Amino acid sequence: MYSRVYTLRFKSLEQAKIGVSILSEEIGGAIAEANISSLSILIDKGATVTLIVRFDQQDELDAFVKGKIDVLQRLKTAFELTEYSESTAVAVYLFDREAGSLS
Repeated sequence: MYSRVYTLRFKSLEQAKIGVSILSEEIGGAIAEANISSLSILIDKGATVTLIVRFDQQDELDAFVKGKIDVLQRLKTAFELTEYSESTAVAVYLFDREAGSLS
C-alpha cells in the first residue's frame, strides 16, 4: 500500500479546525474519484494537522498528488502555515479494526 503523508502546522487551533474542514470536504469528497484506499485526517491540540492518504497502486498515488496539490497550496497560502511537509511511504504494517467487528 502506498501512502502520502502531509503535515500542516497552523498558527492556531481555530485555523487548524477550518483547515481540517476544508481537507475533509475536498479530499474526502474525492475518495471514489481518486480510488483512495484509506484516508486519515488527524488534528492535535498544538494546531498540527496530519493527512494520510493510502492507495493500492503507485499510479493512483501519483495522480492524486497531481490532482489535489492545489487544495494544499490554497491552505498554505490562506493560513500562512508555520510548518508544511510531505512525504511518500510504503506501508510495512497496517492494522485497522472494522467498526462492525466490535462486540
